[in-house]
Amino acid sequence: MVVNMTIQNADNALVAAIKSVCKLHPAAKVSIKKEHSLADELKAEQAEILKEHEKGILKTYASMEEYEAAHGL
Repeated sequence: MVVNMTIQNADNALVAAIKSVCKLHPAAKVSIKKEHSLADELKAEQAEILKEHEKGILKTYASMEEYEAAHGL
């Protein structure tokens, strides 16, 4: 039998507990795949953009006209 399970908001302690329960049946095999939610990915991307902006790496423009002029459009 194959059982697929999705658990949201799991931490390392829960993962370790699930693995130890599965070890009670020696023939059981466990594979765990971490998935990041879209919200987590967007938060990480937003944090990276803010860091670049604070360091002055990321260019910002006050208007679309300013952007077009800077890029020769």
